Amino acid sequence: MKSRNFRLAPAVAVATVGLLFAGTAGAAVAAPSEESPSPSATSTSAGEEAKADWKPGAWYDDEEACKKAGEKGRTDGKWREYRCKHEEKNHGQYDYKWHLYYRR
Repeated sequence: MKSRNFRLAPAVAVATVGLLFAGTAGAAVAAPSEESPSPSATSTSAGEEAKADWKPGAWYDDEEACKKAGEKGRTDGKWREYRCKHEEKNHGQYDYKWHLYYRR
């Protein structure tokens, strides 16, 4: 009886690890990316998104300041949509900032 349990234990361990891995992989797929537009941005069709040209705006130290500037520009009528992306300002120097992009 003990020998059968010892043979079954590795199979159960492999199955458990497989289930845990499948659960974390599913969560990673369901998680939203940082590059998605902010919730305040209006939804567009795929064709409109492809031909729309996003213009770069200013750089900000934190996401809150970027979104605040984006909302202000939208209420002032400077642009109709904006998004904030976390990007490296000077490539190769690892200085990540929030970059405001907008379109009219």
